[in-house]
Amino acid sequence: MKEKLYKVSTYFYRPDQGIFVIRVVAGAIFLHHGWMKLNNLTQMEGFFTGMLHIPAFLFYATIFVEIAGGLMLIFGVVTRAAAVALTVVMLVAIFVAIAPSKGVLAAEFEWLLAAVSFGLALSGSGRFRLTHLFEHDGKDKK
Repeated sequence: MKEKLYKVSTYFYRPDQGIFVIRVVAGAIFLHHGWMKLNNLTQMEGFFTGMLHIPAFLFYATIFVEIAGGLMLIFGVVTRAAAVALTVVMLVAIFVAIAPSKGVLAAEFEWLLAAVSFGLALSGSGRFRLTHLFEHDGKDKK
């Protein structure tokens, strides 16, 4: 029984594939949310500037970070920098948009995205990334 459990656990030990799945799904979520803001520009800008008292330039910066950062996560390009920026966006969302009216614990989804982003900032993009196609491992050098 112990040997079977060991075989199963070693079969599922795939850290690069795990980071890839987490990175692509998180990137798609951020891309989707940035795209939704972009498609409802007037309403969302009014909400950010009027209700949240966030300057308009920070609203547009949020859209840029969510769309560009989401794409960067999906493709694994400059993942750490994108993940740090996305973590900051999520922390601002938690403490400026959600916590004042509903409390810190009401932001479960935002906390999860912040944690995933921060984890990707710590771990990097893993082996499955677009830039991996253009990198050399030194084996072709003489």
